Amino acid sequence: MAYRKTPATEARKDARRKTILDAATRLFGANGYHATTVPMIVAESDSSVGSFYTHFHNKEDAFAAVLEVLGQKVTEVMDRARASQSDALLGIRCAVESLFLFLADNPGDARILIVESSGLSPRLERVRRAILRQHAEQVCQTLQSTPSAVTSSAPLIAARCLVGAVFESLYSWLEENPNDRQPAADVARAVADYNSRAIRR
Repeated sequence: MAYRKTPATEARKDARRKTILDAATRLFGANGYHATTVPMIVAESDSSVGSFYTHFHNKEDAFAAVLEVLGQKVTEVMDRARASQSDALLGIRCAVESLFLFLADNPGDARILIVESSGLSPRLERVRRAILRQHAEQVCQTLQSTPSAVTSSAPLIAARCLVGAVFESLYSWLEENPNDRQPAADVARAVADYNSRAIRR
């Protein structure tokens, strides 16, 4: 008799995969890609090697999945922020602040997205670039929807600058001594102020 997948077995499978991904996210964020091993992920997730390889081909595959989940989280944060404002440019400003604060509150996620994923392999670089491109394109669409309110005649370039400014500012902030650095909210506001002045007529 052929094995039939049921909603209950699929839910258990999804839950096991999420448990492994959550553990991988914690370890990649704390230790980095190279220092994290499959046995470490298995132990952290209280799983088995067989279960890991049921869901992922290898460590790179797991890291790519972690990146994709982080990209979805970032999208949700930015979408909620933009939706909270009726003015499109205020929505961008709010999204910039919200993204900075989200990543500042989740430094492991920020490390994965900004530091660890850069230049690891062609596949992971494609995933990372796709995440950045998606957010730049969303900002670009907003800028294009309000052409009379923005200064740039090249909205995609302006959008890439906005997204890049957030990640570079956050990376620099995370590298500072926690006892000496400015509060995250102040830096997020300053980055949003700068970006707003750069694009608004």
